[in-house]
Amino acid sequence: MRKTARSFFLVLLCAILVLAAFFLTLRLLPSRTLSAFIGRQYSSRFYDRNGNLLYVMPLEDGLRREYYPLEKMGTILIQSFIEAEDRSFRKHFGVNVLSLARAVAQNGREGRVVSGASTITMQLARIIWPRKGPVSLAVKAKEAVLAVYLESKLSKDEILELYLNSVPFGQQIEGVGSAARSFFSCEPSLLSPEQCLMLAQIPRRPADSQLGKKFSYPAMCMHFVNHTIASYKDKKLVIPPDVNLAVDASLTAHAEFLIQKKLEEYRESRIHNGAAIVLDNRTGEVLAWAGNASFDDDAHSGQIDGVVVRNQPGSSMKPFLYALALEEGFSPSSVLPDIQQDFGSSGVYVPLNFNNRYNGPVRFRISLASSLNIPAVYLLHEIGLKSYMEKLDSLGFESLKGTEESTGLSLALGSSEVTLEEMARAFSVFPNDGVLMALSYIKADRQESNGGDAVRAGWKRVFKSDTARVLCDILTDESARSLGFGHASVFDTPYPSIFKTGTSNQFQNIIALGATSSYTVAVWMGNFEGETVIGETGSSIPARIVRSLLDELVQSGGALAFRQPASYRKVRLCSLSGLLPSASCPSVVEEYVSKGQELASCSWHYSENGRVKVRYPNEYQHWADSKNFLGNSAHGTGDAEGPLTITYPRNGALFIYDASLPASVQFLTVTAVGGTEKSATLSLDGIPLGNAVQVFSWNVPLSRGTHVLSVTCGNERTVSEFEVK
Repeated sequence: MRKTARSFFLVLLCAILVLAAFFLTLRLLPSRTLSAFIGRQYSSRFYDRNGNLLYVMPLEDGLRREYYPLEKMGTILIQSFIEAEDRSFRKHFGVNVLSLARAVAQNGREGRVVSGASTITMQLARIIWPRKGPVSLAVKAKEAVLAVYLESKLSKDEILELYLNSVPFGQQIEGVGSAARSFFSCEPSLLSPEQCLMLAQIPRRPADSQLGKKFSYPAMCMHFVNHTIASYKDKKLVIPPDVNLAVDASLTAHAEFLIQKKLEEYRESRIHNGAAIVLDNRTGEVLAWAGNASFDDDAHSGQIDGVVVRNQPGSSMKPFLYALALEEGFSPSSVLPDIQQDFGSSGVYVPLNFNNRYNGPVRFRISLASSLNIPAVYLLHEIGLKSYMEKLDSLGFESLKGTEESTGLSLALGSSEVTLEEMARAFSVFPNDGVLMALSYIKADRQESNGGDAVRAGWKRVFKSDTARVLCDILTDESARSLGFGHASVFDTPYPSIFKTGTSNQFQNIIALGATSSYTVAVWMGNFEGETVIGETGSSIPARIVRSLLDELVQSGGALAFRQPASYRKVRLCSLSGLLPSASCPSVVEEYVSKGQELASCSWHYSENGRVKVRYPNEYQHWADSKNFLGNSAHGTGDAEGPLTITYPRNGALFIYDASLPASVQFLTVTAVGGTEKSATLSLDGIPLGNAVQVFSWNVPLSRGTHVLSVTCGNERTVSEFEVK
């Protein structure tokens, strides 16, 4: 008896050890299939910042498979499935031996498979490793082994959670979460006991279910949702089951409504599409993203996202150039030349203002606020294209990468294509004290940048604080804006705000940017077909939408006054010369001047016989006597002073001869200033072309080749060389 007992216990111990070794081996045995199954993509749920469900992402072939942890399924639902599928689930190790024995006996009597005795774990194994042939004893044995393997790798709760999130219900539905939403339009935890019981019966025979899909899935803020999905996929990241977006569905819907309203109002202007984006300057969150007026507008490519489509921004790019100019040595008191001039090096570029007029000397402030073209090109020419491209790169304009070789001075007027998202983010540096924020698509914790050097992770300083503050001051200046826009009421807000608008060179795109201390708004309108917009500019339709959105935002978020620059002081200056006013200066303005900057007294104005006259610098002499000059008591033409100089064309300029145009209309207007005499003679390639008196100006026909201009005035002579191709 003792030997028998000893042998029994020895055999039992060996069996236990063998089983333990078997389980340990299974537990240590890796499975790529299981790992891939656990980490597979589910139908992510996207919510707006207020918890409103926007979208449930379908998987391949439209399959819906949402993921819910056990604690969010509800006890009644979990118990209903255990009762229906595997009452002994908590007691076995993957295989119910008694049920399996009964099934074998029953199938033997019937001569066919009438009972599978599958546990929940075995069903999960069949989902992870699908059958590849008809049911047989070998197939069932394999599933039993795989079930034991799952039990060795996962806890009971993990197995149950994985099963309930994967069980098929037919009709492109997997998992109890998607089933609850499709059949009963609710979360699984909100199902009634009767509904739980009904769902628990479906997986046995999904094809026989009498329940049909009764509820449509929501689809809101689809341009933004699709953009977020794409950003996850670009980074090769699995999208979480729940994504709480930063966007406000109500605000986005309001933006879409405003766009649609304007599209209907200006349908005859060939404006078919529009887009808007709203940013929170304090957190970097994207609060609204309207890629078009309607995602479902197939007639006008509604699913194209206008926020990320590249378009020419026109003059809305100018603030970045002027901000760089301040940091490159220019001052708010600088006077810029708004006169006819070319900027020739590898090719001539002759810009025009929007209204085809020239304003002569214009202060830095007025030039930006009124969006004058020629001073902007002048600034870019002086600063250098390379420096400006580097600054735009630091501002996040990824669209401009690789365009260095094809970009010219017209970049000052926004001729290169960028996205509305890039424009909005870059424009936000001005209310953010020169700091470029990292955009957040996901709802962020309430952390705010103070605009100083200690900024949030991912945010970076691109302009000095005072540079941004001066720009804000200029872009809020109604009087400085009046030269270009008059006194447009759309910019006259009861709260501190800045605006900038733009129109592409062929009028296909009209853009407006606006910001308060807390929010930045950007709106684009035009058409994806590339047709020219008729008779509208960025200061009209898009600006009104920007204003409407800012009005609504300010009601909830307020608007603080923009900060004043610390390293500048305001002084009284001559409004024409930007210098300290003399007794003869008829008009004086207050302007920012860098502390420590020394200014000379104005020498432009002088009195003669009781009248105020102007002695313009040489480069403005031709403009002063041209048809664009409006002359008044404060503006007369004084004598030119200084050395004899050819002001147009510049030495080394390159012109293009257009064979499609008559030769009679292709000529240069050569101008010169200075000299000691009242008359001068022009020669072209050594051949005299005639004299000019007082105002030195000649028309010279264009012909291909390299040519030398020579102007003689008394004993002085100056030359300029140009080429025509």
